[in-house]
Amino acid sequence: MDPCLRLALLESDFLNDAVAEIRERPVDELKARYAEVLTLEVSADADRACWTDEADLWDALPDGVDGTIRSLAGIEGFLGLRNLYLRESEVGDLGPLTALPELELLWLGVPPDVDLAPLLVCDRLKRVRIGCAGVLHPAGHEVLAALAGRGVQVDNFLPDPVEAAAPFGDPILKLAVLDRLLHSVELPPTYFFDAFEFDEGNLARLMAVAIPQAELDTVESLSWIGGGHDTAHMVWEQWDGESDEFCIRSLAGVEALRNLRDLKVTPLALLPEHQIAQLRARGVTVSELDEAASRTRPPTL
Repeated sequence: MDPCLRLALLESDFLNDAVAEIRERPVDELKARYAEVLTLEVSADADRACWTDEADLWDALPDGVDGTIRSLAGIEGFLGLRNLYLRESEVGDLGPLTALPELELLWLGVPPDVDLAPLLVCDRLKRVRIGCAGVLHPAGHEVLAALAGRGVQVDNFLPDPVEAAAPFGDPILKLAVLDRLLHSVELPPTYFFDAFEFDEGNLARLMAVAIPQAELDTVESLSWIGGGHDTAHMVWEQWDGESDEFCIRSLAGVEALRNLRDLKVTPLALLPEHQIAQLRARGVTVSELDEAASRTRPPTL
């Protein structure tokens, strides 16, 4: 088995005590024990493999060793695999994937001339992202189109999230609007390669949702606290509340909300002052959620 593929399987083997022990070691010790790490047994019921340059076991690679997965040979021994998140890969033979009956999620790097046809045999696929350093050959695009045609989410066909956010200039503003319209605008399901990461693909998928003007006209109030909302968790399932990816930074396009009367955004300080002034000139109340709460809080006796 490709050494990095084994590391990818071990990386996600969270209930494996031997792996848990070694992943806590200092980087220098990890590198020194590289050969030992490769002898660790992967749990027979493994359902996921993860390989990115942020993986804990990436640090086990000795200096100068190529961290790219080149082969999937041997993966057919783990029939329960559902999620292969192999961002650091360039695999020329996808045949072993046909032996994985439970495979649902696949992020894989490939050369331009790779045969993607084995993916058509994987009938449980829900989401696929194929990375390629060059231009994928037309036959590869045909396979991806066939997958999309049967309902598989193919990230390769996603739009740029900023462009797709129109009429809004900030994708997070559109995310807030979608959250407000959650029960009247149909949203696609979102699947995660890693629940602990901000998922650009899922953001683009939500941005591609068209919102009819009739629905935009129903929005009279809009509140957003920079994360924690339902649509935010569709982009980052396990968001920890300690980063600012979900902060709205521009109100460009907010005029599409023609009946907006009340906007509560936290933090308000990130928004351009002239955009706030324009809204207030329209008679829209603009405040932070904390400010609004303090105004309605009963006085302390």
